[in-house]
Amino acid sequence: MAPAIASVGPDLVVLTGYVPGPGHDRFLAELEAVGLAHALWTERVAGQNSVLIAARTPLVPGGFRATTGDESFPSNVLHACLPDDGVEVLGVRIPDYSRLLALKRVCWDWVLEAADVLRSRRSIILGDFNTDPSSSIARCGDRITRLVEKGWMHASPETGSSYVGPGGASVCIDHAFLSGLWGVAEASCVTDGGGIQFSGKHTGALSDHAALLVSVDSAA
Repeated sequence: MAPAIASVGPDLVVLTGYVPGPGHDRFLAELEAVGLAHALWTERVAGQNSVLIAARTPLVPGGFRATTGDESFPSNVLHACLPDDGVEVLGVRIPDYSRLLALKRVCWDWVLEAADVLRSRRSIILGDFNTDPSSSIARCGDRITRLVEKGWMHASPETGSSYVGPGGASVCIDHAFLSGLWGVAEASCVTDGGGIQFSGKHTGALSDHAALLVSVDSAA
């Protein structure tokens, strides 16, 4: 995973669906070796995913904590600050509440409330939202529109998709939203590079999601 991350040269990486295990310390060392020496991750909760954020510059924990009535969501949210850069990052994974759509809206509502605070700062909200822009209102497709209406820039790739579902349908469920203090230069879904297969259904792929790569103009 670390060489794959290094192949796209990020200044900051957000990994959703991360689960700290026996290889956690080795992975942190590998990230440090490719220049991402600073990392934060959510506390492991049995049976739940975590979020890991790594960066080239120091990271400190932010103040946002997910508060919903479901145990799956809190470990899937990580707020980090990069004091040297004056940047805040909210890494998010909204679980696949396909059969609990009301709970999915609760999670999205929490994201929108956090966005109201973060939009006046140099902030990025990104991760796996399990929501495609074309999703119905019941499945929270309108929540993406709400973020844009609130002044957030949706860094949406012009081509490609982030995930191919069991039925073969391609969807964009991984997203990055930037506060108005940024300028988006480019966004793309990376499925392979440098001889590394980022996404796919076969055993050689690192994930079933493409990597969402966003380049931003920090001087905006």
